[in-house]
Amino acid sequence: MTTFRPRLARIICGALAVTLIIGTAVLFAVSPSFGMYQFTAGDYAGTIVFVLILLWILWIQFQVRLVAGEDGIFIKNLIYSHTFTWDELVGVDFGDGPWVRIDTVHGETVNVMAIQSSDGEYARKQAVRLATIIDRHSPHVD
Repeated sequence: MTTFRPRLARIICGALAVTLIIGTAVLFAVSPSFGMYQFTAGDYAGTIVFVLILLWILWIQFQVRLVAGEDGIFIKNLIYSHTFTWDELVGVDFGDGPWVRIDTVHGETVNVMAIQSSDGEYARKQAVRLATIIDRHSPHVD
């Protein structure tokens, strides 16, 4: 089993999560000394809910991946997930867009957020690696 994940996006998500948690802790620590405005229980609760929503969104981005297994691939993007068998896959395209795209025999093109152009040369190598894996497993001959 081979797993593809974006590098830069995961680093940024981790850094933002740590910053949110530390920033919230600092805010709660200094909030009694604001002077003019005192945090109420509702303010604390609302802040916690807001931070948890932001952390949940970062977690979703952190979970983006493509897993190539024995039977095919599983693609987990931000919102949608896709599962394809090897015989459904045609090829990989890493054009001008932000992500790799996979073409299927059904004429569908699926974005793969696990390989992002923001990762530069690493992303290009991963795209070639994915294309090689698909070519090796695919029964289709171009």
